[in-house]
Order: sequence, then structure tokens, then C-alpha cells
Amino acid sequence: MTEPPSPRLDDMALYDLQHVRNALADRPARPGPLTPADLEPYDQLHYLGHQALDHAVARLGAAPGASVVDIGAGLGGPARYLAERYGCRVTAVELQPELHELSTELTALCGLSERVTAVRADALTLRGAPWSQRYDHVVSLLTILHIPRRAELFDVLHGLLRPGGTFYVEDFYARRPLTDGERTDLAALVACPYLPDESRYRQDLAEAGLTDVTWTDVTDLWLPFVGDRAERFRRDLPQHVRLHGAPLATRLRRFYDTVDSLFTGGGVGGVRLWGRRE
Repeated sequence: MTEPPSPRLDDMALYDLQHVRNALADRPARPGPLTPADLEPYDQLHYLGHQALDHAVARLGAAPGASVVDIGAGLGGPARYLAERYGCRVTAVELQPELHELSTELTALCGLSERVTAVRADALTLRGAPWSQRYDHVVSLLTILHIPRRAELFDVLHGLLRPGGTFYVEDFYARRPLTDGERTDLAALVACPYLPDESRYRQDLAEAGLTDVTWTDVTDLWLPFVGDRAERFRRDLPQHVRLHGAPLATRLRRFYDTVDSLFTGGGVGGVRLWGRRE
């Protein structure tokens, strides 16, 4: 099978960081350092915010002092929450330079730079990197959908885990054969050029030596989230236009509406996966 090309995430409206900087600048000023809770409306680029991370920690069995690598760390929100709330030592890996730079800045503003290490790197090149090690846990939240080279990626994740180490993933998958229109929207607006079904996904994990996989379909849990998010953005569109300008606000509205449509159409589903390295 010919691998589809890797997407350009900087073309994705959600990753245009001007809207994040605008929102942070518009926050009411208050004394003292920022906290992960202050940043949660802006830096959690996955679904359901810290609730998803609480669930991840429970499934991973992460204890204080555990070493965690977050693949596709985005703005660093999950890494900062895991460090502050659970006492983990987190390596936050992000490829996109703008995301990495703002993540580093926000972590410093929260006073968490000693517990969260931000690394700009391609996930497919992590094995053997000077900073790499064997980690207790790997997490990845709504990132793998952007990486079509699954077999290669899962082999890297296997190499990052110590024997018996655990992983937790939240991702999209194809619940049925996708239409041409759905595939086009995924590639063009969500930076997802390839989406496997459950069988293919499980096969790729098994071939990489990742075992004891638990697959939980969370489509029904995510449907209200993506629907409410799109509805709120449409309702508050004048405010978003004022804050971000009409072009960016229009792109964001189209992105949120498209994700809502993909889920309500039944072709795209959500999954939580956890398991371990042999």
C-alpha cells in the first residue's frame, strides 16, 4: 500500500495560533503566575479537557514521578496538567515550530519547566534521539490521525516504552467505508490523509509488539462535545470576528462545522486505546 503524504498541520485552522494568542491577550489580568487551569480553554487541543487526562492516568496506572512522553504535545496543556496534578515528569514532543515555541513559553509562565521538557521533533525520528530514554508511559491525544505511517510510528512508540510500560491513545478511526467527500474533508480541513478501520488499527499495533490492547469506542461521548463546540462558535461568531478577524474566524467555523458533520454522519468515530509493551 502506498503511504499518503504527510499533512501540513500549519494549514489547519485550529493550529493557527493567532487565535490562541488573541484569546490569552483578552483574558482579564490577575496577579501571580498562570496555572494549567487558567490555560485549559486554550491549550487542550483534544476533547473533554482534563477529564480525558484523568481517565488516561487511571488507565495507565501513572504514579507520582512516572516518566511520560506525550507524542504530539501541541501547546503543552496535557503535559502541564500531568506534571502539576499527578507529579509526572513529562517530555512533550511536538513537530510544529509555532506550537512548540508557544508551549515552551506557557510552561515557563506556569513555573513548570523543571517537570515538563518540551522537545521539537518528528515522532517518526524519536528512536535514538539524544534525549530519548525508556519511558514508563506514552500518551498521544488526537495526534496519530495526522500521521499516516502507522506501522513506523507504532514501532517507534514500542521503542520508547520500557518493557511492561503502558500507552494511552485517543484518536479517530473509520467506522464504515468513507465517502470521497469525507476523505476530502479529512485531508483538507483536519490534516488527516489516512484513516484506518478498527481491524487495520489493531493489526498495526499488534505487529509493533503493543499488546493487551483495550479498544473503547467513544463516539457517543464525543458527539455532544463536537456538536456543542460548533454551535457555540456559530453563536458567538461576532465576538470571534472582533477578536480574530473575519478570515480566521471563518476558517475556524468551517473546521468546527466539518468535524461535527464527520461525526454525525457516522463515518468517523472516536476511540480510546490503552495497552502495554511486551
